[in-house]
Amino acid sequence: MRNKTYKDLKLVSIVLMAMLLFFVPSMVLAQEVSDTEEVTVVAPYEPSVSDAFKINVSPKIPDENMEKPEFDYNIKPKTIQSPVSLEPIKPAKIMGESVTKLYKNYIKAGFGNYWTPYLEMYANTLRSKKNAFGVYVKYLSSSGNIDGYGFPGSSTTGVSAYGKKFMNKHTLTASTWYKRTGVHYYGFIDSTDLPKKDYKQSYNLFGMDVAFESNYTKDNKFNHYIDFKYYYFYDRFESNENNILFTAGLNKNTSFFNFSDHEKLGFDAKVDYYFNKDTLQKHNAGIIKLEPFYDLAFSQYSFKIGFNIEVESGSVTYLHFYPVVRIEVKVVKDFLVTYAGVYGEVHKNSFKSLSDENPFIISTIEKRFTNDVFTQYGGIKGHLTKYFDYNLSFVNTTVENMPFFVNDTVSALGEGLNNQFTVVHDRVKYSRVIAEFGFHYKNKFNAMLRGKYNNYFLDNEDKPWHKPTLEIMLSADYSLQEKILIKADLFTFNKMYARTFETKTSGTTTTVTEVPVEIGGKVDLNLGVEYRYSKVLSGFINFNNILGQRYFNWYNYPSYKFNVLLGVTYSF
Repeated sequence: MRNKTYKDLKLVSIVLMAMLLFFVPSMVLAQEVSDTEEVTVVAPYEPSVSDAFKINVSPKIPDENMEKPEFDYNIKPKTIQSPVSLEPIKPAKIMGESVTKLYKNYIKAGFGNYWTPYLEMYANTLRSKKNAFGVYVKYLSSSGNIDGYGFPGSSTTGVSAYGKKFMNKHTLTASTWYKRTGVHYYGFIDSTDLPKKDYKQSYNLFGMDVAFESNYTKDNKFNHYIDFKYYYFYDRFESNENNILFTAGLNKNTSFFNFSDHEKLGFDAKVDYYFNKDTLQKHNAGIIKLEPFYDLAFSQYSFKIGFNIEVESGSVTYLHFYPVVRIEVKVVKDFLVTYAGVYGEVHKNSFKSLSDENPFIISTIEKRFTNDVFTQYGGIKGHLTKYFDYNLSFVNTTVENMPFFVNDTVSALGEGLNNQFTVVHDRVKYSRVIAEFGFHYKNKFNAMLRGKYNNYFLDNEDKPWHKPTLEIMLSADYSLQEKILIKADLFTFNKMYARTFETKTSGTTTTVTEVPVEIGGKVDLNLGVEYRYSKVLSGFINFNNILGQRYFNWYNYPSYKFNVLLGVTYSF
C-alpha cells in the first residue's frame, strides 16, 4: 500500500511541475512587461513525500449483555365458520364384462352298443338373490351279453330335487332324492337254465336332507350350522336300513394372541344311527361324536389342535378318545407347503355303503364298526409354476375290523354258484403313499395324474382280498377353439387276490384248503369327443375300454369289452 501511495504522489508532482513550467514563463514575461525586477532560480524544485505508517488498531464491537426477552400472551379461542357444500359423487360404471347367459334346462341323451340307453336332465331356476331350485333325472342301463357267463344286465335310475332360501345372515337348504340300482349276480359259468329273475337284485334308496347355516361376514359372530339327513334303503330280498344323521357345529374367530393372523375356536358334533333288518335278525347301532378344536395361524405357520370323543353304540358300547393335530408350514409361499398330523375315528360299515362298493353282496352281510385307531399322515404340496401343481403324501394307520370282500361259499341263489360276496374282518397295519400332479393351461388344457400305492400287514388273513397294491388314474381334457372338447381317462391297477377253497377227499377224510387266486390287473382307456355346434346344441361320442380288455373288478365278474356311446346335448 505504501508503494502505491508513493507512485500517486510522484504522479501529482510531475503534473504540478508541468503546470509550473507552463505558467511561470508567462508570469515572468508579464513581470518583465510590468516590472523590471530580476528573479534568480537557485535550484530546481524537488518534491518529497514523508513515510507512511500503518495504523495497528483493529476495530472492535464492545461486548454487551444480551437479555432474553420474556413474552406474556393469551390465546382467545374463536370458532371460525366455514360452510362446506358437498357435490354428489357419481358411481363408477364397470364396463367390458357381460354376465354369462344361463339356461334353465339341459338334456343329455345317447345310445350305445350292448343296448345302452342313456339320459340325463337338469332343470334349474336362473340367478336369484332370494332362492334357488332344481331337479335332476338320470337313467342308464345295459342289456348286453358276456360269453360263458350269466346275464350281466344292469340299470341306474335317479331323481332328485333341491331348494335353497337365501336370507340376510343364513341359508336354508332342503333336498330329496330317489335312486334305484338294478344288477344281476352273473358271476357264474352259464351252464344252467337259471332264469334271470332268480339272480336279479335291486337296491332302492329314498332320502332327504335339511340344512341351516350362518353366513356372517363379521369376525365377532358365532358361526353355526345344523344338518339333518335321513334315508331308507332296501333291496329285493327283504333287507332294509334306516339311517338318521344329525350334524351340528359352532365356531367363532378369537384373538388370544397379538401375533396371530387367524384364530378360531369351536366344536363339531354328530349323531349317526342305523336301524337294520334282514331275514335273519334286527340290529341297531350308531355313533355319537364330539370334536372340539382350536385353529391358529400366524406368519407361515398354521395349527389345528383338538380331540375326538366317539361313543360306539351297538350290542356293546365303547368309548373312544383320539387326539387331533394338524401342522402346516409354508416353507416357500404357495410353492412349497409341508403338513403333518394325527387323528382317529370310528365309522359304520352300513348296508348301503357296502352295496355301493360291491353291489354283488349278500343281503344278510355282517355290518361292523371300523376303527382307525391312530392315523399319522404328512406330505408336501404346492405349485412349481402357475400351470403345475403337486401333492405328495403318506398315511400310516392301524385299522381294527377292516372289511374285505370274499366269495360266499353258501349261496342262496343256487348250489355251488359262489356268485355272491360277504365280508371278513381283520386287524390291519395299513400304509399308503399318494402322488398327485396337475397341469392347467388357461381354459384350454387340464390334466391330472394320481397314483396310490397300498401296503397291508394283516393279522389273520393271507391276502388283502380284492385290494390292489398299485392304482393309477390319468385324466385330461382339451378345448379346441371352444368348438371341440376332447376328454381322455386312463384307469389301471395291478394284480389282486380272491379267496377260494379247494376240497380234497382221501378215503373217508375230506379236507378244505384255502387257495388264493390271482386276479390280473386292468388297463381301462376311455376317450370322449364333443362337438359344440352352438352354445345350446352339441353332439358327443364316447369310446370306453378302447383296448378291449376283459378285466375283473370282482372275482368271476368280467367287464364288457370295447363299447361306444353316441348322443346329443341341448340347453334351453
